[in-house]
Amino acid sequence: MSELKARFKMMPPHAVIMIIAALYSFASIFIPMFKLYVQYVPKRTYSLLTFLIDPRFYSKIRDGSVDLNFQSFTVMMFIITIVISVAALTLSLSYTFYSDKIVRRRVGCLSVMALFIGRVVVHSLTLSGLISTEMLEQNNMTPQRLYVAQSFAGNVLAIVMFAGACACLYGALDLKMNYKLFAYPYIVWIVLFTILPLILIVFRAFFKAAPGGGYEFTMAGFDILFENKTVTTTFYGMKVTLQEYFSIFVRSLDYAVWTTIGCLILGYPIAYIISSRAKAARKSSSKLLMLFVLPMWMNTMLRTYAWRAFFSETGVLNTILLQTGILSDPILFLKNEILADIITKLVMTNDFLPFMILPIYSVLIKIDGSLFEAALDLGANRVTTFGKVILPLSLPGVISGIQMVFMPSLTFYMIPDILNEGSKTTIGNTVQNFILNESSAYNQAGNVLSLLLLIFVLITMGILRGSDKDEAGGGMVI
Repeated sequence: MSELKARFKMMPPHAVIMIIAALYSFASIFIPMFKLYVQYVPKRTYSLLTFLIDPRFYSKIRDGSVDLNFQSFTVMMFIITIVISVAALTLSLSYTFYSDKIVRRRVGCLSVMALFIGRVVVHSLTLSGLISTEMLEQNNMTPQRLYVAQSFAGNVLAIVMFAGACACLYGALDLKMNYKLFAYPYIVWIVLFTILPLILIVFRAFFKAAPGGGYEFTMAGFDILFENKTVTTTFYGMKVTLQEYFSIFVRSLDYAVWTTIGCLILGYPIAYIISSRAKAARKSSSKLLMLFVLPMWMNTMLRTYAWRAFFSETGVLNTILLQTGILSDPILFLKNEILADIITKLVMTNDFLPFMILPIYSVLIKIDGSLFEAALDLGANRVTTFGKVILPLSLPGVISGIQMVFMPSLTFYMIPDILNEGSKTTIGNTVQNFILNESSAYNQAGNVLSLLLLIFVLITMGILRGSDKDEAGGGMVI
């Protein structure tokens, strides 16, 4: 028994997966995996065992009845399945615990892998063969009106058998477990969905499809983006004439800067209060934090339309002001340019606030409370202690929060677009309109603008990282 326990403790991870898969393969005989549908309605759920216990099904329907007998087919499938499952379980246990020779282990792993594959094949044959053509003809039914589908447990069986087969192959090849292997899927993900799209953007910014086939170098996108076309727009009540797309960038930058400032002004005190309460309660998290995270679970578009309804002419705010007698006529909040601008920034601040609170909170909660007490014992007041101790230690969280708010808010266009009904164009709108345009030159201009935004973001991140590299605290810097 002691030797068996020692072998169990030394069991490699792939052997554990093999045994678990074999156990599930055996247990699946008794788990309901087949759903019988009659006239598109689920009538009964079966396992292989219940097929043997109660193989007969009879049900009256509107235009007749359905009479099925699964006994002859399921008896054969049950025998084959139980033989495969018992063999897989026996081999996975015996070769894992009692075989010390590499050749035997490899043969055992390959044998178990073949059994796992056979288990999936038999399950598929059982699923497809339960309702035969003869049954359909006898009951005057079609495959769409009478069929058997697998349940959730059946889907799990396929996944578990695939994992077990991979573990068997791993053991047969005598590979060594290297946890760095788990990083490879993420590397593939980054290459496919980050690096390749960026390469495509760079390529599309400088090349376009040639009429005779292939691609040719062109600067048409740059010409459109930097053409000498000016517009007169209003910023803070002042009319300013700027190059068309530069004015759009300035407006987007204005939204992003004020959103970041608003989130920082509101987010830092909130994070500080929540972390202080969590420390006082000797907890690593706080229920108050959920109050700021919960709104993120709602779709951004729905939240924005809710704000728009709140500030509309017949919205909640105007209704309260009119009924209380404060106003005699409703205020057109979203029609007034200055008020609409303030409301847009307020709503964006509300939307991005959790992204500022979370990184700051994650740093503040890790700061040792004894540092604050030590500063007070040395004669510093609370203001000095906060400015000299707490604030410097929390700077990594602040910088991380700035990155998490500023970067996405710069290109975010949904809130300004909904609140201003498309009257204020942002950099995100511009990229979208360029990309969706049928002209290849405008498509290229969209990629050029995306490339310039990427460069601007990288420069900004470099500046923020440079200011953070000498700080301590371990924030959520990306």
